[in-house]
Amino acid sequence: MTTNAANLKILHLGVDDCGLESYFRVLVDCQKVKYISIDGGIYDTDDLCFPPALLSKLPPLPPGDWNLAHIAKSSETTKPHFAWSVQKAFRGITHAWHATKVDYLSLSLGKMLMANVYEASSAHFDTPVIAKLARFPWEIDYYEAETEAYAWIEGHGIGPRFLGHLTEEGRIIGFLLERVEGRHAVIGDLSACRAVVSKLHDLGIVHGDLNKHNFLVFESRVVLLDFETAVRSEDTDAMDRELRMLEQQLRNESGKGAIVTVSPELEAELSEINRRDGGCCDELLEQARKGKITITGEQNREMLKRQRGEPTT
Repeated sequence: MTTNAANLKILHLGVDDCGLESYFRVLVDCQKVKYISIDGGIYDTDDLCFPPALLSKLPPLPPGDWNLAHIAKSSETTKPHFAWSVQKAFRGITHAWHATKVDYLSLSLGKMLMANVYEASSAHFDTPVIAKLARFPWEIDYYEAETEAYAWIEGHGIGPRFLGHLTEEGRIIGFLLERVEGRHAVIGDLSACRAVVSKLHDLGIVHGDLNKHNFLVFESRVVLLDFETAVRSEDTDAMDRELRMLEQQLRNESGKGAIVTVSPELEAELSEINRRDGGCCDELLEQARKGKITITGEQNREMLKRQRGEPTT
């Protein structure tokens, strides 16, 4: 099997510009999703971030049945080669509570809203939907918790409708939501926002990230978004704090939680920073919106600690 633009498409990329491994989610022959890691220093960062350039330089794909492979450069040859390839049983989301399952390859992805969130179309639905997915195996845990949270709030009018699970080779890698056309909340929506948060608390759930961009207002309704940090809890103090801080969050103009629309190159950089540091601070996301990231890894980690109220060095 040879590598060329006709049989290989890069779906997602996580590029490291510090000399470590980079990761790619690829589609082979329009049929199979596979994962490729590449040792640092083999290709220029510009080539790694630009699929047409990278595809022209990759070695021939390994033969046989595999879904994970690694490109290296040995001391015996100066040419990059696939050092190994294996068939691995990747872990998927286990909380499969909804009856509908939609294969990733059946979707037509549209506008990228965030690194892992897209507008999408599917033959299963009459109107466009929102797809939220783990692009790489290590992201599964983020969406395991959120998938379960949507089961808790099902039928209570708190969040957008959960339409089904998103699958890849049978394993669950994400989910589909109704596409809500609305605006983010402002201070004038305080009463309606308090009402929907109170409904969440009545179910014994603390959201954990009530910023203004996690509320959507439409047709005189308010829905909550992003339940990655939601937990079942009897902590009434935590619930009271969420309600008390709501006015401050709706007045906040920092941009925390806002949708970040960036180039594929910056998407790759944000993905790698998130993997390396466990998140992206508000200042870094603001730089991404403006098109260039200059904050160092050390600065990002320190700012994240401050945002989370953790001790800093």
